[in-house]
Formats: sequence, C-alpha cells, structure tokens
Amino acid sequence: MQNFQDARPSSAGAGLRVRDLTVTFGRGRKTFNVIEDLNFEVAAGETLGLVGESGSGKSMTAAALMGLLPWGGKVSKGSVQLGETDITRLTNAALRTARGREIGMIFQNPLSSLNPSLTIVQQIAEPYRLYFGASPTAAREHALSLLQEVGVPDASQRLDDYPHQFSGGMRQRVMIAMALACKPRLLIADEPTTALDVINQAQILRLIQRLQKEQGMAVIFITHDLSLVAEYAQKVMVLYAGKTVEQGPAEAFFTAPRHPYSQALLHAIPRLVNSEERLTDIDGLPPRPQEFPVGCRFAERCPAMTPECLTAYPPRSGDDHHFYCIHPVGGAA
Repeated sequence: MQNFQDARPSSAGAGLRVRDLTVTFGRGRKTFNVIEDLNFEVAAGETLGLVGESGSGKSMTAAALMGLLPWGGKVSKGSVQLGETDITRLTNAALRTARGREIGMIFQNPLSSLNPSLTIVQQIAEPYRLYFGASPTAAREHALSLLQEVGVPDASQRLDDYPHQFSGGMRQRVMIAMALACKPRLLIADEPTTALDVINQAQILRLIQRLQKEQGMAVIFITHDLSLVAEYAQKVMVLYAGKTVEQGPAEAFFTAPRHPYSQALLHAIPRLVNSEERLTDIDGLPPRPQEFPVGCRFAERCPAMTPECLTAYPPRSGDDHHFYCIHPVGGAA
C-alpha cells in the first residue's frame, strides 16, 4: 500500500515552524504550564506524527496552533509561523480567517464538532463563500464536489441532510470535506480514525494522503496508534507531560528509540510475528500540570531513573533525531 512517506515535501520553506511554544492556564501565583517549549517544523507535503499517552498535551498543542484554547488558556511564550505569518500575533478577526483559509482541522468527535441544526451543505459551503466570495450556487457545487471527493455515496442526495442522519464514518468524511474546503496549507488531524473500523480507517487515511500530495499540505497527525504513525508519517514527535521527550525521522524512531518513554510505548504495541511476546505497560500515571516536577517528568515511572534525573530537565542530545534524557536507550549519544 502507498503511504505518506511517498509524499515528499514540495517546498521546504512553506510549511509550519513552531518555536518555544508554551501554553499557560490560571492567574497570578496559581498559573501553571500545560505545554512547555515545544519546537518543531512540518514542511509542505510532509506529515508529523504527534504521539503520547492521554494527557500528554497532543490535543492542547493542536488547540494552540488553531487559536482555540479553552477558557483561561493562553500562549504565554513562543511563535507559530505558518509560511510568513506568525499566528500567535494575529488579531481575532485575522485568526478566524487563518483557521478556515490557511489551517484545517479534523476533530476527534465529528458528531460533537458538527452543528446539529445546520445541513451538511451549509457547513461545508460557508467557509468557501466567506473566504472566496462564491455565490450560493457555486458554493453548493463546491460542497458537492468535496463530498464526492471524500467518498460519500449519493452525495447529491445527502447535501441537505443533517449530521445525525450520517453514520460515524460518513460524518468523519464530512469533517474532512469541511477541513479541506479552502485547500489549507496546514491540516491538523486529531485522532481522525478513532472508533472507526479498519476498512473505513484505511480509506480515510489514504484519502488524506492523496489530497495532501495533490495540494502540498503540511499535516500533523495526532494519534495513539503507533502502527499508523509508522505507515503514514515521515517524522515523529513524542510528548510526555507537556514536553518533547524525543523527535526525529520516523524510521530512526521506530528502529532505534532513544528515550525510555518512547521505548516503553513501542513495547506496548502487539506484534503478530511473535504472539508469545508479553506486552508491557508503564507503571504509574503522568503528573498533573499543577504538579510537574523540576527534573525529568518521566523519572518517577522510568526504570533507569537516578537521583540526578530529579534535579533539572535533561538537555537536548542529538541532531535530526534528538531526545531529552541523561540515561538514553542504547547509551549516551
């Protein structure tokens, strides 16, 4: 099967560049960071797999990139550069335009993300009319074309249906059509195949792959499923408790992980080639944002922990494939 790795970047300078991104909640002495000092890039036509346990900060990172942080949250430091535009410096009006025109997002739960009181055609056509000044007729034709593109059967008959009249897989396809309506430069896919059967999952991911290649989009693929990351991403970033622990080319990550947390995640993947191999889990739970430690945030759950792990966050080691650990898998860099 063709995969995202076949879609090579078409323009290395036209994608996303994030520097020192920090997201803070609370006020005064009760402030705390949920995301700290994230640095990564996604070139045009490239896919970054963003992985980690629930609560690691994946969806919060996506919300920060979209300017959709929950009440009380703010980007307190850093920049999010899309092409030549710093999204964190935009006014609210300009940010609303950027969301629909430059950045598309596929949310985890399409039923809760779609407006139940609007028809499918209204929800897909609205951004196209708003940002391109299209007539109602042209916008309807564009919505029909998109529904056909994402594989909705009898699309012309389903335009005026409501979200509750679609199955879960079809709602997911509608979400993809909405996200791609204005041909964004960046697509954020947050668990786009959660709760879908494997057939629909493969169809949706192949669809995103094809459209990405045709349009040269940068894609951030957020998922718990490392097997999908191995198949569809060129780069991987592992988050733990709001910090990057490892980042680099997908091949290097899967063949030679350096951080103990990354290794633990990989050891939890079932393998058909060795059905007798026992899966391992990670004892304990990630710390709460209000209780993030000074040192390595994975230390309390790490079998390689030593006292020095608790005194300061580890420095970066490595270049293209880098990690933050003083006792890395495979020895010091």
